[in-house]
Amino acid sequence: MENRIEINGVWYVREDAITDSLDHLEAEEIDVTDSMVCSWECTDWAFEAHVIMEDGAENLTDHYPDPYITITDKRIKGSENWKEHSTDNPYWMKGILENNSESLSEAREFIDYDGLKHFRVFLNHLVNKGWLV
Repeated sequence: MENRIEINGVWYVREDAITDSLDHLEAEEIDVTDSMVCSWECTDWAFEAHVIMEDGAENLTDHYPDPYITITDKRIKGSENWKEHSTDNPYWMKGILENNSESLSEAREFIDYDGLKHFRVFLNHLVNKGWLV
């Protein structure tokens, strides 16, 4: 137990042992995905859209089309009670903007009228940014 220390009958790993053990590790290449986020929030709702950046992106317009969106229902107070719905379906998103009855029917399962009004404004913002084509 040379790399451990006992304090008041409890054994701990010595901090210098942790540091020493990392010194010999080589950095390995990892595959990282870069993304951008656009979010909007009010008392009852939060919307967060992500777009994935293209490999080797040189500017903020070099991203793949169509966002991944998380809709958070915050109407029940206490963050542990919030409900999230996520989608990456651009046809459903466009259906919301075009008043498609199937898209709206699905949306009404988890979002109320006021939330839907805000969500449509958010989707229009994404269209104007070029994130939803």
